Amino acid sequence: MIQWRTQRNPIIGDKFASRHGQKGINSFLWPTESMPFSESGMVPDIIFNPHGMMIESMAGKAGAMHGSTYDSSPFVFNEKKTAIDHFGQLLVRAGYNYYGNETMYSGVDGREMEVQIFFGIVYYQRLRHMIADKFQVRSTGPTDPVTLQPVKGRKKGGGIRFGEMERDAMIAHGAAFTLQDRLFNCSDRDIAHVCARCGSMISTLRCSKMLSERRNSENSIVNHSEREMCLLCGKDDQVCPVEVPRVFRYLVAELAAMNVRLQISVKHPANLSQ
Repeated sequence: MIQWRTQRNPIIGDKFASRHGQKGINSFLWPTESMPFSESGMVPDIIFNPHGMMIESMAGKAGAMHGSTYDSSPFVFNEKKTAIDHFGQLLVRAGYNYYGNETMYSGVDGREMEVQIFFGIVYYQRLRHMIADKFQVRSTGPTDPVTLQPVKGRKKGGGIRFGEMERDAMIAHGAAFTLQDRLFNCSDRDIAHVCARCGSMISTLRCSKMLSERRNSENSIVNHSEREMCLLCGKDDQVCPVEVPRVFRYLVAELAAMNVRLQISVKHPANLSQ
């Protein structure tokens, strides 16, 4: 058995986590000279959003200043004696802000930042989830024959799932065309024919001219052009092409198998008002 050991520097996309279960993805690598620094000249190693677990960092900062350890089990503190109040008083005794905030200076222009920033000690570890082993790229590839959507799986050359959170992010940014491109144009875009008279999608069928018309025709050239025709109405003048996801057509067929009719309201292009 041969084991390989390679040294990898952290890159964008690598995963880190604290000892308290706060996972995070490296989203940007700032140069050292551009990092903010405190009044004592300390430069942070990691910058993350203020929604993280700050109490652990407050406990680590207080423990580093007083040289002691603290019990962090969930039954030590209660509503009357909170953890933030306990560690806040320890930080005040050490000469720091009650919440552990410090004045920071910009590493770009050296100006003092208007808002005090939380600055503390947290042990962060690197996880094995590295982007160099997990990245996935796809332009074209295999699709599911039923849904026409890209198959899943990196080994199969499948696509990357565009989930609900990605959808909500696109909606929040107002990127409607990008959302349509990801979930519709590049996924399972299909052309369905709907009868505007009865609202049926599964009753339309592509067929040629009637045989009786062919037999009664005196011309030697018979019209073999094909058109979409509704089998329920027996006419083809109100059949409209509609762009829908392929899974929607699959849903309509599944509901029809359970005696549930889905009636679609469409308007013929000739009847639309200018």
